[in-house]
Amino acid sequence: MDYDMYDDMYDEDMLQDMMAQYGDYEFDDVEEYARIPFKELISSCVIPTISQASHSLFPIYLMCFVFKSTVYLGGSDSKGEPVMPSWFPHLTSAIFGGMALYSIFEKNIVYILVCGVLGYVILLMSYRSCRSYSGAVMSLFIVTFIVLCELVLVQRKDWHNVRGAQIILSMKLIGLAFDISSEKTDMPRLDSYLGYVFCVGTVIFGPWTSYHDYTIAVHQNITRGFSFAWLLKVIRSIILSVVCLTVSTCLTQWLILDSGEKWLVAYRDAQSFRFSHYFICFVAETSATLAGLGFTEVMWGLTVSKPQNVELPRSLVDVVTNWNLPMHYWLKNYVFLVAQPYGVVIAVFFTYAASSLLHGLNFQFAAVLFSLGFYTYVESIFRGKLSRIFNACIGARKCKEECAHEYKYNHPCVILTNLIFGALSMFHLAYLGLMFDNSANSEEIVSQWLQSKSSNQLFTGSVVNINNCC
Repeated sequence: MDYDMYDDMYDEDMLQDMMAQYGDYEFDDVEEYARIPFKELISSCVIPTISQASHSLFPIYLMCFVFKSTVYLGGSDSKGEPVMPSWFPHLTSAIFGGMALYSIFEKNIVYILVCGVLGYVILLMSYRSCRSYSGAVMSLFIVTFIVLCELVLVQRKDWHNVRGAQIILSMKLIGLAFDISSEKTDMPRLDSYLGYVFCVGTVIFGPWTSYHDYTIAVHQNITRGFSFAWLLKVIRSIILSVVCLTVSTCLTQWLILDSGEKWLVAYRDAQSFRFSHYFICFVAETSATLAGLGFTEVMWGLTVSKPQNVELPRSLVDVVTNWNLPMHYWLKNYVFLVAQPYGVVIAVFFTYAASSLLHGLNFQFAAVLFSLGFYTYVESIFRGKLSRIFNACIGARKCKEECAHEYKYNHPCVILTNLIFGALSMFHLAYLGLMFDNSANSEEIVSQWLQSKSSNQLFTGSVVNINNCC
């Protein structure tokens, strides 16, 4: 570029005048934080967001529906008796799952496939040589695979692209291995294994389902068709996913502007992240239900998350439990209960360590999860002591209907106490949300977090929890 051109265009005095005007400019006068009209929000954000999401999700939903239809229509005669080979529904599930994976990840599908195939080899070898240690062997394999892919074998961008599907696959493999160790299930055939780990309804967004639940769902798809209750469940999940996506992408930024009070902005950013999580959870409900998963003897009742219990929590225990119900069940049964003989504190540590590792070697997730684990443990112990001292229903978990406490949930002081702890939990949700900064490069996350955030809001949150400990 010829910089002399600019010297000829502006003389020195003119440049000084322009710099002086720039220095006197009142930036607060710029309508940077003005709220756009609601109609413009609908046309410029809501409609394009829903359209783009529909374009991405429709092929997956269609494959889930076609899988359920194929298994049902091709698998039973006029009397409802299964007539197809036993391997047909499982291979159909795996084929549609592979197609769904490729439609989203394209060439990066290879990392999921390699992990799934190696997982079966490891499972088969451990089953034949040391069945009682199958869970531990599979856990070691998954940890090694994740660390190698994260640090050595795979480019960071590619690995982050498939990390969500890898989490679901890892949970399936570890859960299946521990079920084999405890003899809750036998070693599956290759076709049923592939159908389970690559099930089209859960392979991308989840939710985690056990191998036992998968086999029951396949049998129900053969013998049970479609129903009005199934359709209502699908429609409900789709509507809720659209609502959560709209709130996360458009409404939170529109309702609370950047010029608002700093804690409101912090809560807004954290809430936007949470609603994006709810969106994925309801998408998972939709895909799994379309594929025929989640049916009980009473209703189609698959529930992945309960946003109402997270946004208006009784305690942080409610947040942890209702954030992702299938993952909570998995962590409780395959991590916490396994480590519990070594002590509750160690079991809690391993539970949050496992959750953090499943999400990858990420400072932000690790900081949030370990902080959440510490706060939850402190709150649970503290409120348990208060509940015993005052003989009141103020524990971290809601009491049963016929508890032995003198002061029940409808007592004014009990209501006030629970509301205060609920507000404190909402404060923590904003505090923990500050640890996420998607605009920063991963190499800068630690330094930015320590330098900019711990000095204000994060420091306040830490002080609150230290006071709770005391």
